[in-house]
Amino acid sequence: MKNYILTLIIGLFMLPFQGQAQLLEVKQTVFGMDCAPCAYGLEKRIQNIDGIESASVSLNNGLLTANLKQDNQLTLQHIRKAVEESGFKAKEANITVAGTVTRNKTGTLVLETGAGERFILEAENQGALDDISKMKGPFTVTGKTEKSEGSGTKLRLKTVDKGKA
Repeated sequence: MKNYILTLIIGLFMLPFQGQAQLLEVKQTVFGMDCAPCAYGLEKRIQNIDGIESASVSLNNGLLTANLKQDNQLTLQHIRKAVEESGFKAKEANITVAGTVTRNKTGTLVLETGAGERFILEAENQGALDDISKMKGPFTVTGKTEKSEGSGTKLRLKTVDKGKA
């Protein structure tokens, strides 16, 4: 009985940490910015989104960099929509995202965030995917997003850190 109560108490303390799976950083390539006021306007718009810790826009590089607050509920789609509503085109992005990895019905590895966003994981090396599939628990993944599909956004892995979600 003591073990059951102890397990329940530990489980309750861990509940808040499970909800922390989220988008952590976005480096979004932006097409169509051709003046400093355009970049400044986009930067201010992104900074005003609830859940954004900081944002900067480089006109020279055509790059929006956003760092997100802990426990945010933002998705990559939220940020891309804000870019497009500002009159620009959101291209590929390099992101750092935390979540839980599972296999879908077709056997593909999928990382899902606490906000419900799904990323279909891809790697140059099948061994990297096999290693991830053997691990349990939360992950923090850094990679380059590719074309979105109905079942999620493709994410080509660069790094995977276990247990940081």
